[in-house]
Amino acid sequence: MRHSSLFTTVRTAIAALLLGGAFLYIASAAELPLDPKGSSLRFIGETMLHNFHGEAKEFSGNAELNPQQEPPIQQATLKFTTARMTTFNEGRDKKMYEWLKVEVHPDATFHLEKVRLTSGDYKAANAQHPARFAVSGVFTFNGVKQPISGTATGWREKDRVIVTGETVVDTLKYGLPQVREAFLTVGTNVRVMYRFAFVLPADYAAK
Repeated sequence: MRHSSLFTTVRTAIAALLLGGAFLYIASAAELPLDPKGSSLRFIGETMLHNFHGEAKEFSGNAELNPQQEPPIQQATLKFTTARMTTFNEGRDKKMYEWLKVEVHPDATFHLEKVRLTSGDYKAANAQHPARFAVSGVFTFNGVKQPISGTATGWREKDRVIVTGETVVDTLKYGLPQVREAFLTVGTNVRVMYRFAFVLPADYAAK
């Protein structure tokens, strides 16, 4: 249940979008759409008895590429459909949707606002030697906006820019009460792991 919150967190997540070093060779600004099939957002919730896993099944977004900035991706937007999150258990998912008030707040969004290179060469980064970044932005979950920051790694993979990372979302900060049922208490911190793939412009991807 709480885990669902962490998807939304996406915080980060999502923030990692900053990657994409070789972009400096693109002459003008461009919008890079998210590739849902090459992306994933998973989370882990903790209870006194055991941990449970979940993932976001439906999300969209884009990153803004600006060759005049370093790194060239400084802004991005990600949107997650709360009613399409799952913990792979029908009964638990039903309670999670009630807890998240999915009819009132059908989406969770993350707006990346700042990216700073901390190590590596983003122009030559690859999966074996990714560049590392500090990212920050605003995450809106359960209708509540909160600043969020974290770290991410990124590299170019053929015609995609890949961003990965993980973060922890404190659901109490988003106005969500701690779940307590009989002998079950769910932790308020949800661990979120993400991988986002953004599509490069066709004229650049061919290089």
